[in-house]
Amino acid sequence: MQGKRKRRRRRGSVVEPIRELERIQIIECGEPLVPLKERCPEIVLTDEPDRQGNPRLFFVRETVARMLNEAQALLPKGYRLKVWSAYRTLDYQRFIYREVYERFKREHPEWPENILRRQTNRFVHPPDAKAPPGHCTGGAVDLTIVGPDGRELDMTSPYSAEVPERMLTAETFSPKISPQARKNRELLLRVMTAVGFTNYAGEWWHFSYGDSGWAWRLGRKTAIYGLAEPTPDILEVLERARSSASASATGAA
Repeated sequence: MQGKRKRRRRRGSVVEPIRELERIQIIECGEPLVPLKERCPEIVLTDEPDRQGNPRLFFVRETVARMLNEAQALLPKGYRLKVWSAYRTLDYQRFIYREVYERFKREHPEWPENILRRQTNRFVHPPDAKAPPGHCTGGAVDLTIVGPDGRELDMTSPYSAEVPERMLTAETFSPKISPQARKNRELLLRVMTAVGFTNYAGEWWHFSYGDSGWAWRLGRKTAIYGLAEPTPDILEVLERARSSASASATGAA
């Protein structure tokens, strides 16, 4: 009984202590990263560039791609999952971490360093932690649902879905959201957890499988995904982005 209570508390916890995640042993299974566009044709991928203005890296572990297809099949007819973030390189994770840290520092100049770090860690897994960030393992995705009309379902009203206002209702079971937004979140949560994903309760959009966060939420002692190295396909995308940025800089000069 005590073990069951512990697992329920973990699943509902908003903050996932980095120190506890670092206690999870990683037994890497060696599963490859695969392109979402090819493996999950029914799933919508955002066409917006990432925060650095580069193409997004829509790659995940092979099992994650299969599970996303299974979750897609559970949605009502005409509804589709929409992914906006999947695999990230460590360099990009560092960029996002610093960006969020600096935003909090500007908005809350009264916060001491330990509070700044704690709040940043709540929304972005620190890239230098022993437990690899979920997105850097290829086991995590950030996503939502779009309806038959192609629009994203309301997940945040009465607040805007745009960052940073979205952060005001980031918690999966936030009491601030409308009944309709709550209903839509429940649909996303239901189809994703039905196939084996777990949700980070601090962000309604973040689900993972196989990484340290997934293991911690389930009370497991081991994870099967560690840090994933970029594949040749990913390196090609990154090289094209660097070449484009270099050409733009040269043209501007």
